[in-house]
Amino acid sequence: MTDAGLKNLLGFLLRNRETAVSLLENFRPEDVEKGILAIPEDMINRDIKMLIMDKAGPYLNDYALYFLQDAIIVDLDGNAKQLGRLKAKYMLTITQFDFHDSTHQVRLSYQEDVKSEGNFVQSMALKAAGLKGSYLQTAAEMMKLDFIEVEKDSIVISLDGLEIAKKIPSELNISYVSSEDGILKLKFHI
Repeated sequence: MTDAGLKNLLGFLLRNRETAVSLLENFRPEDVEKGILAIPEDMINRDIKMLIMDKAGPYLNDYALYFLQDAIIVDLDGNAKQLGRLKAKYMLTITQFDFHDSTHQVRLSYQEDVKSEGNFVQSMALKAAGLKGSYLQTAAEMMKLDFIEVEKDSIVISLDGLEIAKKIPSELNISYVSSEDGILKLKFHI
């Protein structure tokens, strides 16, 4: 890391010290010293939950995320306006993790289980929405997010088109290690 990069990182940490300290409490020094980021599911389900809920707006009532045996399980309690309240469960598997130089992309395969919690008409409308493809594909098309591409059974998330990617040091390399026992493990090198 360059001198300027280190100064920028320290400045960012100092400006956001309360949040940084809260998040840093989730990591073990011995893991970080070995170049491992062991992200506990509690960090996402509890510590940054309000941030995620604020970004999700009126579409998400609640969520839970679990790291189990090389899978990421996502339970969603959503609100799809005309379709009413939905319960969705996704099993995600990381199939490709490219986070180096100027490439910051993750490919996941997924399986979905979506159920309507609404009335009969909303339940029928949900079934009709699922005829075109997966529910996740339909949601992605409606949301028009440039950084997510959803296919029948895979998702590609590319941060490279986002402003935040410009702030990622090109020397930072991250690779996927595992997802098990409530912890997502990533290896990093600067």
